[in-house]
Amino acid sequence: MTATQCLSISPNRNIFNGNNDIITFNIGGHIYSTRHSTINENLDSKSYLSLIIKNQTKIQLDNNGHYYIDRDGKYFCYILNYFREKKLILPENFNELKQLFSEAKFYQIDGLINEIENHLNKTNEISKEYHHGFQFTLISNFEKTGKILKLIGPLKLITFFHIKLIGEKFLNIISSFKNPKHILCQLSFSFDESLIACQPIDQLQRFVLTKQARKMNLIVSYCDDYFYIPTERNIMSRHEFTQILLQMHNGKLLDSNIKHDDSQSLVEHWFLPTEFDEAFECKQK
Repeated sequence: MTATQCLSISPNRNIFNGNNDIITFNIGGHIYSTRHSTINENLDSKSYLSLIIKNQTKIQLDNNGHYYIDRDGKYFCYILNYFREKKLILPENFNELKQLFSEAKFYQIDGLINEIENHLNKTNEISKEYHHGFQFTLISNFEKTGKILKLIGPLKLITFFHIKLIGEKFLNIISSFKNPKHILCQLSFSFDESLIACQPIDQLQRFVLTKQARKMNLIVSYCDDYFYIPTERNIMSRHEFTQILLQMHNGKLLDSNIKHDDSQSLVEHWFLPTEFDEAFECKQK
C-alpha cells in the first residue's frame, strides 16, 4: 500500500531512542510518518496516540514494525496536518466532516473535535439557509455567444424569458398546484424558434402537465410528452440571465465547471432564495 500524498513513508521500526524521533503508523493500510514531538505537543498525555508512543497501551505491529490501527486511514492526514498547523485545514468542497469527527473522537483529540463541531454547525446553518428557496442547474455554451442550452429546475423559472400570454396563463394554472416549486422540468432552449421545450422530470408531473398543456392548445410532442412554451423574443444570453439572478433576485452561484465535449458546455449550479417564490406568487395573483 502506498503512502498518502500528505506524508512520507518510513521503513524504520518504531524504536524510540535519542537518535530516532520518527514514528510510523499503519492506519488501515495507509502509512504515515511523523515525529514523536508532533504528537506529544498537541495531545493530552492520556490520549490514545500519546499512550501508543509511550508504549503504555497494547497495540499490534505490522510486518514492518509500524503501529497498526484498524481505522479509515484516509482521514489521518488531516489529523497530522492539524497537529502541525495548529488548525484544521480542509480541501474545498470537503463533505466528510462527520467521518473526520468520528476519527477525532476515536483518537481523543479535544481541540480538533471542537473545530469540527464548529464547522458542522456552520454547514448546518448554510443548509438551513438553502431550504428557503430552491436550486437549479444552468447549462450554457462556453463560447463567446454564451447561449443558454438547458435549464434543469422548477418550471416557474421560465417566467424570466418573456413568454406569450398562453404561456403566462399556463403558469398561472399550474401555480395553484400543491408545491408548484417542486414541479421540476428539464427545459431545452431552441434558437431557431420562439419556443422553450419542457419535459417534467417526474413521470406523474409529466402526465398531468402535458394533459394541461393539451387542454390549452400548447404544442405537445406525443412521443416524449414534451410541451412547448411560446416566447415573445429571442432567448436571452447566459450573461443577461445571470445578471438578473444576481442583481434582482439575490441569486447565488454555488459551483461551476466546464464540460469538455463537442459543445464545450458551462455547467453551473445556482440557488434562488424564497424572495423569488414570493415574487412569482404575487405576479400570479
